[in-house]
Order: sequence, then structure tokens, then C-alpha cells
Amino acid sequence: MRTPAAVFDPPPRLRKAASDLPTRGRYGDPHPGPPPSRGREVSLHKLAATGLHEIKPAAYRDEPAALAFALAFLGDRLVRRNRAAPLLWCLTDRAAREWGAPYGPGLISFGLDPALILIVQARSALDAAWALEEGLKARAFTAALGQIEVKEPLVARRLGLAAKASRTPCLLLSGHQGGGLPGTLTRWRVAAAKSSGGIFDASAPGVPAWHLTLERCRGMAPARSWTVEFRDVAYGFRLAARFADRAAEADTERQALSG
Repeated sequence: MRTPAAVFDPPPRLRKAASDLPTRGRYGDPHPGPPPSRGREVSLHKLAATGLHEIKPAAYRDEPAALAFALAFLGDRLVRRNRAAPLLWCLTDRAAREWGAPYGPGLISFGLDPALILIVQARSALDAAWALEEGLKARAFTAALGQIEVKEPLVARRLGLAAKASRTPCLLLSGHQGGGLPGTLTRWRVAAAKSSGGIFDASAPGVPAWHLTLERCRGMAPARSWTVEFRDVAYGFRLAARFADRAAEADTERQALSG
């Protein structure tokens, strides 16, 4: 019978040898330990607040990147904390034709169980928004995602009120054009960023990376930007290495000037 790892007690020499080894993520890149602060300095916790959050791609070509960021956030910050509750995902036929339908293996890579996702694909944006609002009112989901082009301010306000009343975070992936919608707690602009190269092959595809700009947030100054990457389900979000290095250098300079 296989011995569970939780009750396996290796000899002291083996424990010391294992502690000297660097930890490795799923992509084979060594880490000295878990990533620092798991992205809290990026204010991603604001996206977990109950209410409506708007995610806008920086350009038309960034639509898949914005959707991937939303799914990664849902799997990393919300679904993992409550694996028993399902996730609601409402989209239109046009979005499915233009960018593709939900794909199970891709969802699993972000920590999402396809069996716990209720997907509603509607013919029009109004039908999809109605399904999203009714789903929020049901109070049966850990979070909701709307891949909908909402143009009517009244629809956005209704979604915001429903999300707040049900105490459910609702991420609304809107189009890249136009200004922000009313009734939203935050508005994020997302663009695809260059990923870091593999540890063994710099030309190999790296981990997903995004450039985020917080355009609206109640109680915070707008137009704050970060570059983040998603390592895997275990490590989650972290500042991109080049961005984190600049932040560390700036902090060192501030300490030197203040000292």
C-alpha cells in the first residue's frame, strides 16, 4: 500500500539533503521559496471584493490575454478557497465564435475544475447580461464571470447591485473601446506582456504574463501599473522578475537616501 506523504518521516540525512534543494515550479524554474507576498503589492485583492469589476483589454488583440487573466485570478484567489461552490460564466455566441469556446484542459491549468463551472452561452449581450444577473441573485456561486459587451449603463448598474446584494465578486470582461461602466468597484486595463524565458531554454515559451493598469478603484489613486506573471496553481501570481528587480532597486535607493 502506498504511504501518504503527510505521514512519511524520512531520515534526518535525507531531510537535510532535501532542504538544500531549490523548489521547482511546474515549468521547471527554480525558486528559493514561495513568491514574495503573492501579488498583494499589486492590489489584486481589490478584485476579490464583492461587487462588479470591469476588465478591459488594452487593444483588440489583447482580448484573449484579458480573459486568461480573469480566469487565472478566479482560480488562484477565489475558487481555490472554496472548491465546493461552482463558478458562473456567461458569454455570447459572438464571443465564442470570435475567441473560442471554453476549453477544459486550459481551465485546469488555472486551477479551475470544469465540472464546477456553469457556462451560459446566449445569443445576445442582453440575454447574457440577464442570465448573469439572475445567477448573481441566486447566491449559489463563489464568483461570476461575464464575457459580455455591455453598452447600456443601466445594465451595468443592475449587475453591480446584484453582485453587491449577493456578496459575490463579478468580473465583467468588456470590449477595449469606450470608457468605463458605472457601478463598478474597479476597472482594470489588461495587455499581454512578454513572458520570461525558460530556465533551460531562453527561447522556449515562458509563463503567462500581463501588464495591468488599475484605471479605477474606490479609495485608491488611479493609473497604477504592474507587470505580473502566473507561475502555476501552487505559486500563483507574482511580479514579473524584471519589474520586481526595479521595485527592489527603488526601495534600496529610498532606504539609502533616508539613512
